[in-house]
Amino acid sequence: MSMEDIIYQHCGDINFRIKACRSKNVAELLKDRLCRELSLNCESDMVNNVLQIYVDNIIANTFDDTGKNKYLEA
Repeated sequence: MSMEDIIYQHCGDINFRIKACRSKNVAELLKDRLCRELSLNCESDMVNNVLQIYVDNIIANTFDDTGKNKYLEA
């Protein structure tokens, strides 16, 4: 099973979940929750680190400099 499979199994579609957040603050809270949940179910530091990097990249690409979601309508 790949790291991506493990993350998807425990966290679902992270890209969709982050893009559904209205603000960067909410997305950061979701990231913290996802990382906590994964660390409880997966002891691999590598998988947990990959999750953090993956979510950070999604957040960086989803929110503008003011913290607003670029994909949601006003």
